[in-house]
Amino acid sequence: MELFDGYSLRIEIVGIVVAVFAIAAASTYLFFTKKSKEVIKPYTPTTLDSDVGYFELVIKMYPQGRMSHHFREMRVGDYLSVKGPKGRFKYQTGQVRAFGMLAGGSGITPMFQVTRAILENPEDQTKVHLIYANVTYDDILLKEELDALASNYPKQFKVSYVLNQPPEGWNGGVGFVSKEMIQTHCPAPAPDIQILRCGPPPMNKAMGAHLDDLGYTKEMQFQF
Repeated sequence: MELFDGYSLRIEIVGIVVAVFAIAAASTYLFFTKKSKEVIKPYTPTTLDSDVGYFELVIKMYPQGRMSHHFREMRVGDYLSVKGPKGRFKYQTGQVRAFGMLAGGSGITPMFQVTRAILENPEDQTKVHLIYANVTYDDILLKEELDALASNYPKQFKVSYVLNQPPEGWNGGVGFVSKEMIQTHCPAPAPDIQILRCGPPPMNKAMGAHLDDLGYTKEMQFQF
């Protein structure tokens, strides 16, 4: 499926009959060789271990991106080398009472996967509070899916959108994610909560400073 400046890709796992991307928020490494040089890039699938036989990626396209250019040239039926999962974050059911999530752009993918893992497990009552920042409305990835989760699990999942350049009539957040937004939408500092963040480096740095100022300890924070 083509998005505003990206694609949602489904990749079939050939010759493997079990789910191999079962670790929520772990990265999958895609790679190909061009002119004797290997190009490799990590992506976080939006699918779970219950999605057997394939995995899906949401990918932003960049004019100078070598992997982006390769994806543009690929056609249905082409092969791509994959390895993984790999990552420092390994979610376990009930590890915290609540998550706050601060995402920017394609940084939504690990948040989406963790959120799905929580909400689709009837034994997991963890609450999730997501703040998702983008430049324009058309930049919002997975909006339909996020809104559906918020509608289907209103007691567990809340999502707040923030735009730098909002359209006329926009009633969400405007500008950059602020300390006030975090205080309003995320769980307060406590030993049984965690704030996850994933976005462009400047955003990650700013969010880390906000969280420190608001009293979130290092143990309460995780950056993908």
